[in-house]
Amino acid sequence: MIFSAGIDIVYIKRLMESVNDNAFLNRLLTDREREHIFTKRDPYRHLAGRFAAKEAVMKALGTGWDKGVGWRDIEIVNMPSGRPIPLLHSRAALLSQNKKVLLSLSYAKDIAVAFAIVE
Repeated sequence: MIFSAGIDIVYIKRLMESVNDNAFLNRLLTDREREHIFTKRDPYRHLAGRFAAKEAVMKALGTGWDKGVGWRDIEIVNMPSGRPIPLLHSRAALLSQNKKVLLSLSYAKDIAVAFAIVE
């Protein structure tokens, strides 16, 4: 049964300058996410995907900054198949109430889209 859903769209170009901003990257990404992004041929695309995914998960959880969830409380990792999986830490894990969070990422020419479902 679906409890809630969230979606987010990010223009990849919007985050292109952020790839060189260590303070921003440290606030947004876990070490594992950072490693994943910077092993890719197009890190901009993957950074935008992680950003959109975290926003979509926050929306699906019904939270945001007002409930104390930080960017690194939501970690996006990939299964060996490539499927993205959100791992919830700290406040995000508490707010999820042990519900399963499913995630889909998609990319078009200059956008990244993420869709999250809490069931």
